[in-house]
Order: sequence, then C-alpha cells, then structure tokens
Amino acid sequence: MKRLVSFGLLFLLSATCFGQQVEKVSERFHYQYLKRVNTIDQIQQDNEQRQRNWQEEFDAMKDNLDEGSRVSDNVRVTVTTDVQHPDLVITVAYETIVLADAADDYPLGKYAIQSSNACLLMCNFLKSKLEIDLADYLKEGTKVDIKITGATDGTPIRSKIAYNGEYGDFTDKPITLNGNTYNMTVTQQSGITTNGQLAFLRSQGVEHFLKTQIVPLQQTDNTFQIFAVENKEKGGGYRRVSVEMTIHGAFIDVEP
Repeated sequence: MKRLVSFGLLFLLSATCFGQQVEKVSERFHYQYLKRVNTIDQIQQDNEQRQRNWQEEFDAMKDNLDEGSRVSDNVRVTVTTDVQHPDLVITVAYETIVLADAADDYPLGKYAIQSSNACLLMCNFLKSKLEIDLADYLKEGTKVDIKITGATDGTPIRSKIAYNGEYGDFTDKPITLNGNTYNMTVTQQSGITTNGQLAFLRSQGVEHFLKTQIVPLQQTDNTFQIFAVENKEKGGGYRRVSVEMTIHGAFIDVEP
C-alpha cells in the first residue's frame, strides 16, 4: 500500500513539474512572439518617420539650391521607403508638371545627369542618405538590387546625336525596353539614332554615378536592372529618370 502511495505521489510530482515546464515554454514563446511583433511594428513606425523626414529634407535641399542648379516648382520629387521584411526598399522618382510644350528637365537629345538639374538633385540626395543614414545597412557583401528607369519623350531623332563614350560602348546589353526584353547597342561610332538608346544612356548616367560617387555601394554586392521607356507624348515632363533600390537583409535580425 505504501508503495502505491509513493508511486502516486511521484507521478503527481512528475506531472506537476512537466506542467510547469510546458507553462514556462509557452510563456517564453509568447514573450518572443510579442517581442518580434513589437520589433517589426517599431521598424514600420521608424520607416514611416524616415520617409517623412526624407521628404522634408529633400524639399529643403531643393529650396536651397543656388541659381545655376535650381529646380523649378514644376518638378515634383517623391521619396518612398518601404519595409518588406527583412528588406528595405527605397524609391526616388521625380515628375515634371507639363505646363506647356517645354518643361523643366533634360534638354532634347541630352543624357548626362549634369544636363538635368532634377536628376542631379535626386542623385546627390540619394548619395547623402546612403552614405549617412543607411551606411549601417550597407555592410560589405550586402546584396543590393538597383532598378534604374530612363525615359524620353516622343520627339523623334532626325539626325544622329553624338555619344561621347563616357560610360563605355555597349553591344547587345540585355535591358528592358518599353516593357520587353531587348539587347541594346550604342557605341561612340554608332552614336544615338533612337529614343530607346537615349533613354538607355540616361539610365547609364545614373548607374555610373551610383557606382563611382557613392562610397558604401563600392563594397556591396550590386545587381543593376536597366529599363528604358520611349514615351509617345512630347515635352520635358516625359524626359526623366527614377531609381528603386532594395537593400536585402536590412532587418535580418528580426526573425520568427
């Protein structure tokens, strides 16, 4: 009888300990889940604040340009940052409000970023943010995807435009032209004879800037995707460039 009582007490004690262990594991899991949710929520809140701050900083930067670099109020630039956990996606794009046939952007036939005050401002702003605000996310070997879209308006090219070879010669370079895969060729000898080539070189001007002028991107693992768009409409509002950048694993430490 004593043996049965002892066995019963031992079983009861074991069950109690097991129950306490399960409860502790459950509590720990619940805590980790809440911690993860709170952390992701905080990341989203920080990102929303970052986007507001960046837009304000950009607007201030635009207002403080000297006369030679001024960008008119016809040009509207938007800065977007988005957390697609664990990645951070940054988009900088501008559009020109076309008030007449002529508007404030790339002159006809030009492709260098120095030809467009709006594009140059966009690139310099991106440089300041990547080298200061986001430097901690751009460690050596970080994978970064960069999409650059260059566009032209519908003004036809009636005579060959000189290409000075600033970005090298291109033969059958895979890009996306008007939404379709395309092998782009443009050399100093061929010059520029199509709007597709012109749109492509506008994107190359931005790619060259990102590669040579932004220090953190010189140590990351970058993949560039180039898009060229030939708009049918005419006017400076359709001659522009945009950049979308995905920094992979920016929040990789926040895991389930």
